[in-house]
Amino acid sequence: MQKHYWLLLVLLTFVTCKKKSADITEPPTKADITGSVNLYDESTLSISNADMKVSVIGTSPLISATTDANGKYTLSSVPFGTYTLMFEKTGYGTYIKPGLVHATDGTPTILTNTPSLGKKSSTAITQLTVSQDTSGVVVAASTNPAGSMGNTRYIRYFLSTSSAVSKDNYQYASAGFVSRINPYQITFAPGNLSAAGFSGGQTVFIKVYGDAFWSNEYKDPSSGKSVFPNLNENAANAVSFIMP
Repeated sequence: MQKHYWLLLVLLTFVTCKKKSADITEPPTKADITGSVNLYDESTLSISNADMKVSVIGTSPLISATTDANGKYTLSSVPFGTYTLMFEKTGYGTYIKPGLVHATDGTPTILTNTPSLGKKSSTAITQLTVSQDTSGVVVAASTNPAGSMGNTRYIRYFLSTSSAVSKDNYQYASAGFVSRINPYQITFAPGNLSAAGFSGGQTVFIKVYGDAFWSNEYKDPSSGKSVFPNLNENAANAVSFIMP
């Protein structure tokens, strides 16, 4: 009888320990990331939000998804961590969203900041000239197609003390400008140039590119510089002037 008692006690202890072990759930290590995009042509016309590929850089195998007609996407079962998202679609400059912190209690990370992304620019800069007057430095940029009231074009200026100034090698990048006249002229006053980091007597080089209304601009995490993925690389040679 005593033997049966001890056998029953051991069995009950085993079952109890197994049940306690089963009740302990491992904390979640992954969850979904959800978000959406708004897509446009190179101007301000809203177009289909579907079929943009969104990828989690650094995952292996690569975790990616495509947007639906409403621009929504779900990246499934992404391990917790800090990531960079990449947005790609034919005709669009690649947009990068770095520094996404994905760490939750197992519920999805929901991105509420919806990017507005546009197509690459079709605007080529065919001629660039520079002159100076009492108001400052006047830069004239001709475009193809020509800017007009019925055909708005968008352009952006890059300045540097290097003759190799470009969209990737610059000290100052302007805001985007709306061109409805050809050529489009802008005047850089001495105060503007000083605020941009240039000093009197320096030779300053300017290059201009066609851009889109939505430039898909983002900050490069390594350099800290802005990247403009929708620029049209068909651009006239840089011009220069002596800083007043």
